[in-house]
Amino acid sequence: MDEDEDSCISDSGTDVDQVEVKRWKDKRAEELGFKPQREVIYNTLLPYSKELDVESSKWLGEIKQNLGLAVSLRELRPGLVVWISRLNKFIRLYSCKFPVDDHVQLIRILYALITIPDLVPNLVNHIGGALYTLLKKTELLTSSQLALEWKPLYLLHERLLCTKNEALGLIKIPQSLPNTIRNIIRAARPYFPLESTKEMMDEWRPLLCPFDVTFGQAVNVMSLFLPTYNSWSNPEASYQVWLEEMTMFWKCSGSNALWEPTLMGLFGRLAEHTPGLIDWDPYLPLMFTRVEQMFHLPILFNKTSVGAKGTPMDCNTAARWIVNTLGGSSQTQTYLKKMFVSLESYFHPANFGRHCLKLTEFMNKLTNFFVKRVNRERHKKPTWGYIPPKEHCLTNQDITDFVDAVKPAAFHSMWSKFGFMDAGFALQNLASLRPELILPTLVNRLSSSLEVVTEPHKLTASLHSMIGVGRSLVTYSKFYPEGQVHVLPLLFATLPGIDANDTRKSMLTFQYIATYASLIPFVDFSNASSFHQLSEEQHQISLQSSQFEDFVAEFCDRCFAIIENSIALDTRSEVSSEDAILSREDSMKNVGMASTLGAILMQSSLKIYEVAANKIKSFVSGRILECKVSGRIAASLVKCLVRVRPEKGLQTFLSSICDQITSSLEGNSSSELDELTKFQLLILSEIVSVPGQFLVPHISKLEAVLNAIVNFSTKEAYELSGCLMKNILRSLTLYCPTDYKSSVKGFDRPTSEYLPLDDWGICTTAKDICIDWSIPDSTTVGIAESLVTRFLRKEISTLEDWIQGSSSLSKEELKRSVNFIWSIIMGCGSLLPFWEGEFIQNQPSKVDMKQHHHVVSVGEELHIHYDGENIRLKVANLMSRVVRKISEVCPDSIKTINMVICVLQAVLFFNGVVKEDFDARWKSFNTVKKLMENKVNGGKKNIRAILVDRTQLQHESRLIDNVFRDFTEPHRMIFEDILDLATYQYSEVRIRGQELLGRCFRYFAYSYKVLLPSLMKYLVKDNGTTHEQLKGSLFVLLGKNGKSILNKHCWKTFETVCPALIEASHSEKPSIIKVLGMLFDSVVHHMDTFTIAINIDDAVVDIALKLWNPEEVNKGIPPSGLKPAQADIDQGLKDLQNMNTKNITTYNNIVNRICSLLESGTLHWRHYNAGTQILATLLRYDVRLSPVAVRLLSNNLAHDSLEVRKTSIFCLSGILRVQKRKHAVIMRPTDPVSRPIQPGNRADNDWLQYKPENWPRDAEAWNKPNFVHKTHFGYYEWPKELFVYAPETEQPTFQRSTDQMEPEERFILETFLNEDLLIKIITYMSLEEHKGKDKFDSRKFLLWKGMFRNYGDIFLNTLKPHLERLVLADLESHQRCGAEIMAGLIRGAKHWTWDMTSALWSWLVPLLRKVLQRVTVETIGDWGTCMATASESRDPNKIYWLLEVLMEEPLRSQGSFLDSSRLYVLQGAMAQQEWRVGYLLHKLDKFLNPYLTHPYHNVRERLGSVLANIYICDFEFPTGPGGSDSPRVHELFNDIIPRLEIMKTDPEPELYNFHKSSVQRKDPALAELTKHLPEELAKLVEMHGPGILRQMVPMDGVVPLSMPPQMMQRPGLMLPPRMMLPPGVLPPPRMMPPPRMMMPPGAILPPEMMPPPGMMLPPGMVPPPGAMMPPGMMRPPLEGSNSITPSFQGGTGLPISSESLPAAGSVNGGYVAGEGSHITDPELQKKWEERQDGIRLLQTISKLTTSLIVRNFYPVKPELFRLLPMLCWNESNELEPELARDCTIALSYLAGALLSPDLVPVAVNEIVNVSNSQSWKSKVCLLEFTQVTIFTNFAVFMAAPEESNKLVEVVLNLIKDPQVEVREKAGKVLGGLLHCSCVSPEQRETLTEKFKGELKKKLPKKMKEGMNKAEWQAKQSEAVIRRHAGVLGMCAIVSSCPYEIPPHLPEVLMVLGNHLHDPQPIPATIKRVLQDFKRTHQDNWTEHKEKFTEDQLNVLTDLLVSPSYYA
Repeated sequence: MDEDEDSCISDSGTDVDQVEVKRWKDKRAEELGFKPQREVIYNTLLPYSKELDVESSKWLGEIKQNLGLAVSLRELRPGLVVWISRLNKFIRLYSCKFPVDDHVQLIRILYALITIPDLVPNLVNHIGGALYTLLKKTELLTSSQLALEWKPLYLLHERLLCTKNEALGLIKIPQSLPNTIRNIIRAARPYFPLESTKEMMDEWRPLLCPFDVTFGQAVNVMSLFLPTYNSWSNPEASYQVWLEEMTMFWKCSGSNALWEPTLMGLFGRLAEHTPGLIDWDPYLPLMFTRVEQMFHLPILFNKTSVGAKGTPMDCNTAARWIVNTLGGSSQTQTYLKKMFVSLESYFHPANFGRHCLKLTEFMNKLTNFFVKRVNRERHKKPTWGYIPPKEHCLTNQDITDFVDAVKPAAFHSMWSKFGFMDAGFALQNLASLRPELILPTLVNRLSSSLEVVTEPHKLTASLHSMIGVGRSLVTYSKFYPEGQVHVLPLLFATLPGIDANDTRKSMLTFQYIATYASLIPFVDFSNASSFHQLSEEQHQISLQSSQFEDFVAEFCDRCFAIIENSIALDTRSEVSSEDAILSREDSMKNVGMASTLGAILMQSSLKIYEVAANKIKSFVSGRILECKVSGRIAASLVKCLVRVRPEKGLQTFLSSICDQITSSLEGNSSSELDELTKFQLLILSEIVSVPGQFLVPHISKLEAVLNAIVNFSTKEAYELSGCLMKNILRSLTLYCPTDYKSSVKGFDRPTSEYLPLDDWGICTTAKDICIDWSIPDSTTVGIAESLVTRFLRKEISTLEDWIQGSSSLSKEELKRSVNFIWSIIMGCGSLLPFWEGEFIQNQPSKVDMKQHHHVVSVGEELHIHYDGENIRLKVANLMSRVVRKISEVCPDSIKTINMVICVLQAVLFFNGVVKEDFDARWKSFNTVKKLMENKVNGGKKNIRAILVDRTQLQHESRLIDNVFRDFTEPHRMIFEDILDLATYQYSEVRIRGQELLGRCFRYFAYSYKVLLPSLMKYLVKDNGTTHEQLKGSLFVLLGKNGKSILNKHCWKTFETVCPALIEASHSEKPSIIKVLGMLFDSVVHHMDTFTIAINIDDAVVDIALKLWNPEEVNKGIPPSGLKPAQADIDQGLKDLQNMNTKNITTYNNIVNRICSLLESGTLHWRHYNAGTQILATLLRYDVRLSPVAVRLLSNNLAHDSLEVRKTSIFCLSGILRVQKRKHAVIMRPTDPVSRPIQPGNRADNDWLQYKPENWPRDAEAWNKPNFVHKTHFGYYEWPKELFVYAPETEQPTFQRSTDQMEPEERFILETFLNEDLLIKIITYMSLEEHKGKDKFDSRKFLLWKGMFRNYGDIFLNTLKPHLERLVLADLESHQRCGAEIMAGLIRGAKHWTWDMTSALWSWLVPLLRKVLQRVTVETIGDWGTCMATASESRDPNKIYWLLEVLMEEPLRSQGSFLDSSRLYVLQGAMAQQEWRVGYLLHKLDKFLNPYLTHPYHNVRERLGSVLANIYICDFEFPTGPGGSDSPRVHELFNDIIPRLEIMKTDPEPELYNFHKSSVQRKDPALAELTKHLPEELAKLVEMHGPGILRQMVPMDGVVPLSMPPQMMQRPGLMLPPRMMLPPGVLPPPRMMPPPRMMMPPGAILPPEMMPPPGMMLPPGMVPPPGAMMPPGMMRPPLEGSNSITPSFQGGTGLPISSESLPAAGSVNGGYVAGEGSHITDPELQKKWEERQDGIRLLQTISKLTTSLIVRNFYPVKPELFRLLPMLCWNESNELEPELARDCTIALSYLAGALLSPDLVPVAVNEIVNVSNSQSWKSKVCLLEFTQVTIFTNFAVFMAAPEESNKLVEVVLNLIKDPQVEVREKAGKVLGGLLHCSCVSPEQRETLTEKFKGELKKKLPKKMKEGMNKAEWQAKQSEAVIRRHAGVLGMCAIVSSCPYEIPPHLPEVLMVLGNHLHDPQPIPATIKRVLQDFKRTHQDNWTEHKEKFTEDQLNVLTDLLVSPSYYA
């Protein structure tokens, strides 16, 4: 395509358009007197637009005046809140219609307000919403006009979004606040000063520690705050400050980082704001690899899910970055295209999974961002910021390439059952870019879908896609001129989709027809060629237009068929047919049918209109349809017909219908209407909905009908009469556009003058449309007033007589009168004025609180009155009396009362538009607009109907805002009446009344205070309140959606209501209990933090006062009043201070009142619980809770109720936080860090490391400033000022008497010093709550931490015995409680003095040793959490006691569970210290290395996990290793790889046979012994002989027989055999005994089961009574001792001598064969042991490999690939299934790991090496591994073509392997490589020729004479293998194209067909691939078969279709 031509800008704006826009803006500036920032263009189209300029300026002046007053007088509520709301209204109605100086001034005021310290969250949210609205349009203000400081916003963000106070209940934040603050930051970013980037990075660099959560926090704030919009102007001061180092961290981190998606968002934003300035190509492989990972594709390695998924990237982030790196010399397009090629099959509908929605969402977002970029670069260039030069913009070729890349995926997913919505939007975007590439396929697909009736989903999905591309299809494009030709045939062909039996299909068909009907005129211009020069396509379209009449006629017939099939069904006998309503399906039919017909008729010429009119008239004439469903739908069609051409439509229908109704009613003597009359009335009531001027000639007839029908009292009669009256009045009084045609000139012009084709898809801008408005004038209003007066007088008179008792009315008659009054008000509501009266100000204020009323009419406003009276007030007073009368005479008239409520609602709030209807129409408008808009050219141009509709919505929004009125005395009276209804005796009435009252409270600010006294009366028990009144008042207080009156941010209201609610327990009805619970929950869950004390600085006031400065006034619109006097300002400050004092007093009164109620003992338990919860809700961070409340909550720790105890624990945690004393800090100087910074261990941070020389061993060392508790400090860069805690002498003392404490502190301490109370508290805390589900409770931990932090060790001695009892108990809940206390103790002792700390640890260390021996299966998780929590955020050197006691021989061979438990607990504590414990990690690494071959599997698994933690610091940065002081992975692998060489070969066959036979030959005594051993221990005895039991005997010779039951849950573990220990390493000096579970405790061993001499008793067994101990069982004395003294720890023990056991005597630790032995061959035994060592080591390393990939944050280590030979070899090990499983898991994670580019050669070299393996199973495994690795890292391999080619060579070599399984697997892998384009088209052609050559080689058929048979067979086998390899290669080519037919494929299929009769396995391979080909191509075979010649199709049919059995 020529660069000057572009198919995506067919209707783009020209230079002339831009000049016109500029001229129009200049004109507006001249009219207004200032240049507005932004206007709502639709205001200029309103009929009263000339008056809006004056109104907007006046209103803005009022806003500035009152907003400035509120700030300067320091009135936040109500003044500031109310006028910010009105500023929001102004912006909603007028946008930013003010000069730039006013814009800046408003922003500065709001910015100063929102950054006030301690501003409550609710006000932040409210102010923030307005501030975001002013800031979000970046193009309106430049950085030179506005500058904002970033630090105040950052402090606000940290104070409210990153605070611990919320978790502790000290602050309550609105749910929407986080989004509000983030939106403000995003909008304010462009206005941060240039130097702010450096300041930000200086602030956040110290947080950059990859192991710590602070890294994620830092990246989060960077992504939020770092400015990029204007960074192009000075890269050195902006993005270059941080880009290099952040990309360094990103590349050096693996795929598991939680912060990675956030960082990608920052990169995407930077790319969007600097297109072409940054070279992103080096990051493309890594980025696209992570994008593919985002989809969670179902990739499996041998049925095992692949890889660690990490945190997926957001689709928005990925799409944004990709789109904005396209263009110029970037390689992004290449990567994007290949990525879509590789993912193409996943988009196909046949491949369904959770990935589908993610894929289609990404595709939709990608096209959205691309279209936005095209629009930004070509149509809507930014007014400031970076405007890229042409070479950095997208070219036409770039656009074409993008569309080509995405197109296949979009077409595949358009028929997906779940992704077709996103696919439709994506196709809409693509069609707007390149219609010639998208539309032909869509047209063909819809055509084919219309022909097939068996696949309805394809039709509906195709219709959905075609709806989106409607505008692109109907608009002429020279690149696709034939597009318009398809419009009409497709439109006509969709009519069969209107099916009464398929609603979904019908609705989509209606939508399709309506969409295209609104874009094209329905005009027959088949003779246009006689008058106009037409192209071939245009001539064809003109001939097609002759079918419009037939189309409209058939459309009507199909609609009639649906109507006749739609009837109202009586499903329930108790429901009257009169009460039936339209079902959702029928309602959809009604709306769909009517809107479609309306769109057609609006775009039709008169000739086609008459066709429809005749069809509809003939259908409804003389036909009787029921009025609920079918009649209503038919009436809607007639309404559409009349609405389009009112004059003609009314002439056709109205007169005849009126005459028929009048004559029918005159002859009707009964009170019932006949069905025909009902139907005609229904039609009449609909057709009068036309502009009022068209009704004027017919008013007399309409009035006659009303006179005749108004007296009928049946429900249908008065409903129809009311509907007729309402619609007549609405037509006479409403402003509305008269037409919605796409062309103002209409379509009735002759073809000789007008070519309708020119109007196809015509679009225009809002300023160019001309709207003809129907405006009520004196005539129409006079008619309406006469109708109202006449009929309203009659109804008022009727009701007055009934009220006075002079006449009687039945219930139906009463309801008829009220209903008719409601209809009158709903009809003329827009012209009924609201009454005026004295303004009652429910909340005192210093600013003007009166409402602003908008202009909504032309000229003098016309009103309708009733004999000079205000109709609204008249009716309201009447309804008040009606309700009272009903309550007296017929209180059960529920429907009438509900109608009265409707009348009251209309009187108060109806002004011509119903708010709910407006919201629905607005939502519908936005949906249609989205479908119709062309995003490429921007949203300015659209079809005229949408612009007219938007203008009408603008008018209606002004009407809705006019409903807000000042509160007057009549309002108060009406409110009281509504309250009576809200507390009525019938629930249906109460519900309606409560809904209306809730609306009243929303529309009249602070009006709830009027009814508060009445509501309180209902809550008093002895006031004679009924259950209904109590329930109603509670629901009124509750409100909706958590917006209770209790949450109104008024302390006085809360003080009044809350205690009353707590006391209101005088009903036990379940419904009242439920609503009370909901009320209490609304407080607990929805109450925000109220303002108590706030200070507004003078600086904020000064900013507000600038509004009145002369220079500011001259620049903008002046405030409407005078500047406040200084005296007023000073008084405002005093008032604020008084208010603060009053709020604090009120707060304390509320707390004390609640406490007195709780202590009274009179409350029901439910109310007591609620009271404590409300008390918890009242906790604050800025005010201390009163001593009374603290004492109550402290005592409640021992309350009988679990809920009360939990609430008290939660409260005290927060209270202790508030009471926390401030600890002194000092600044510690740090050594400077050289650039570039080396992350990790450096000389300047060595003093932070955990080392013995850094341990504090005395008070002097303890008080040195060398302890930093935040583990992230120092890893990367030091803070500018590093603060550490000062010495203990400068800290608050813990030696305080109770007299020195505040009362609230003293009460807490006294509670814990009370022994009896403490026992009770601990007893309750140690109870089990949910069996099997309880976990370590962080709230209890926080309580104990706060206690020890605030009070030191004052009560520790009291607690010690209880803590010892808990941690050493057997019960799970006791140990958990002990763990919570211990964690709180260790963390709470952070600031203790040296003496206190040393005393603590001297007691705690021995206790911890005991604890580690008593851990159980149920509590291991709790103890792990305990140690991790205790170690968190603590300098490791200050808790070295803890770390060292955990390091005391983590493996003691006490049993598998205890060993793994010790490792788990150690791991938890160690992981918290991150990079600062290199000494500890080295020590642990050295200790654990000999145990890597531990005999028990669960210990080996834990070892693998712990090792991953040991090597967590092994980062590699460009400047060097990040963990130079920590163990390195390569060191470990250098040690273990030689030991694993044995696992690269299969074991000798006789080895396992020998082991199996030796087990069968074992000693009978040994067999008897092993029966009584646990399974794992029995296996060891069988494997190593009984000598292994020698290791089980403790050194003190005692086998304890009393162990806790928890130890019996799983087998114990022992020390590994001596062969596992390195030379010279002895077992630990003190080994723990095995758990008792190994034998039943105290089991008696019968004489016949006594072990032979030299063997030990099974653990736990006792010899029979009187039995002699076997000789030599007593152990000789230990060295240095004179005697043996057996010890009995915890029960009876059996002293056993370890010397009496057989020796495990060989140097290798094997059992030496001897008499009675089960092993006869020491050599085989040695080999067996070596083999088992290798197996166990490989299992441990497999677990380590998995953990390194899943948990550690750095990329895959190259050393892991050295395991590939061993893992592949053992992945299918049938002899060791556990090993095979571990290898499979390790391989799956290794294959799914993301590889960095420098790691690819390492991986490839190992793959090449393994491909030469002797094991065919290893090769199969390798091929699977290779396939997964390539696909997972596709982009990385694409960037390394040489390495990729090596892997292709490996596959090609293996496709010729002698083993058939290897060949077939290689063929599948090759197909995948071909499919993903790993093989270039040129290489594919070369391979095809190569495979063909192999197939041409002949097979030897007969053995030649004299040839050796074996030689011949070998030769034949080789030839078959060679040919099979060729066939597999050709099959791979076929399978690489699962859903398409490329040009080369037919020939390949033909070649394969020639070899179906070759020797096996060739035919089986070919048949299998042909079956797959048939399966994957059958869905679109109609398209695919076009790619074959006729001969090829015949051959292919023979291949694919099985021959008939009878053939």
